[in-house]
Amino acid sequence: MTGVAVIGAGWAGAAAALTLARAGAQVTVFEAAKTVGGRARCIEKDGRHFDNGQHLLLGAYRRSISMIASLHADVDTVLLRLPLALNTAPAVTSPLSLSAPRVIAPLHLLLAIVTAQGLSLSDKFSTLVWAVRHLRTPVAPDSTTDSATVLEVLASQPEPARRLLWEPLCVAALNTPPEAASARVFIDVLRQAFMGSWLASDLIIPRVDLSQLLPAPALSEVARLGGEIRLGQPVTSITQDEKKMIVTTRDEALEFDRVVVATGPQHVARLLCEDSVSQQVASALSGLQYEPITTLHFEFAWTTPAASTGMLMLDGDPGQWLFWQQLRNGHWRASVVISAHHRSQSENELTAQTLAQLHRSYALSAPTWHLVITEKRATYACTPQQRRLLAGLPKQIGKLYFAGDWCFPELPATLEAAVISGDNAAQRILQEYRYG
Repeated sequence: MTGVAVIGAGWAGAAAALTLARAGAQVTVFEAAKTVGGRARCIEKDGRHFDNGQHLLLGAYRRSISMIASLHADVDTVLLRLPLALNTAPAVTSPLSLSAPRVIAPLHLLLAIVTAQGLSLSDKFSTLVWAVRHLRTPVAPDSTTDSATVLEVLASQPEPARRLLWEPLCVAALNTPPEAASARVFIDVLRQAFMGSWLASDLIIPRVDLSQLLPAPALSEVARLGGEIRLGQPVTSITQDEKKMIVTTRDEALEFDRVVVATGPQHVARLLCEDSVSQQVASALSGLQYEPITTLHFEFAWTTPAASTGMLMLDGDPGQWLFWQQLRNGHWRASVVISAHHRSQSENELTAQTLAQLHRSYALSAPTWHLVITEKRATYACTPQQRRLLAGLPKQIGKLYFAGDWCFPELPATLEAAVISGDNAAQRILQEYRYG
C-alpha cells in the first residue's frame, strides 16, 4: 500500500489515522487548522486554555473510552468517571435531584427514579412505565417511533417528568429540541445507557483539554509510527482514477492508494468528484440543517457557597447546563452551556442574562474574565428526516471513504459517533487491502 491520506484532524480523522498506522499503513494527515480536534478542541486565549465547548462521554461510549485508554498510561488521570446524577443548581424554581446507584442494570435506573426528589409519586410511576415500554427492545425499522419526534413519544408523560428529566436529557444528548429530535436516536441512547452494565450510564468528564484527550496523542503516535501530520494545509481537491487518488493542496498534488475524508459535512461537497454518486452525496449534505451551541465562560475570584464540580442543570433562562472548575490560582470558572438555541440577543445581552442567572443561585464576585464561544454548526440537527437521509448515504465511493459523526447516525453527533466512524473507515480500508 503506497499510503492513505486522511483529510481532517478532528476526532474522526485522528481515530482513522491511528487505526491505520497501528496496522502498518503509511498515513498522511491533512488539517486546514493549526490545532487538532475539529469541533471538539482546545482553544488558547488571554493566556488561558479551555475547550470550545463542554463535551461529555457516557460509559456506554466504549469505543471512544477504549481508544482514549490506549493513548494514556493511566486513563483515570484524563477521565473522571461519575455515577449518573442530574441535579439542579441551588435556588432553581423547580429543583430535581436524581442519581443512579452502583447496582445491576436496569435496577439502577428504577432506583434512581424511585428515589428522585422533585417528582411526585405519580410522576415516578408514569416515568417507569414509559421506560419499561420503550427501553426493553430496540426500535424496529419503519416503526411509528422510527419517524416520531421525542416530544411525540413523550406525550403520555406528566409535564414535570418531561420538563425536568426527559427534555433536558434530549437536548444534552442530541443537541436538538424535543419537538424536532429523533425519538429513535434518543431511545437508542437511553437503551445503551440504562439497559446494559450499570457502568454504561456513568458520566465521563475529561480532566484534560479535548485536544490532549485523543486527537493530539493519537496523531503523535501516528507520527512515531512513520506517518506525516500536515497542519495548516487545507486540501483543495480530490480526484481518483482506477489506480490512484490525487490529493491536491495549494502547493502540490500527491498520490495515494486510499483517501479518508473526515471533515465536517459542510466541507465534504467541495472535495468530491463529479461522478453521479459523489454529486448525490454532495447534494444531500448541502441541505443538512445544523444546531448551534453557545458556551459562556466566567472566572470568579470567589463564590459562595463553595461551587461543586461536575454538571448542574439550570432553568434554561438562558443557560441549560453549568460546569464548575476550580483553577490553579484558586479562582473558579463557571462554564454555562446553551444548546440547540436560536436566540437573537447580542453577545453582551446574552452575557448579562447568563450572569443574572448565575446570581440567582450563587453569591458571586464580579467576573475577572469572561468569554463567549458560539459554534454555529456544532452538530447536525438530529431529526427523524435527517437521520434517515444520513443512514442512506454511502460510506465509501471507490477508494474514497467518509468519516465523521454524520457517518454514524445510529448515534447523535457525538465524540463516540466520530470515533466509531473513523475506526470503521480504517477497518474497511485494511480489510480491502489485506483480502481484496
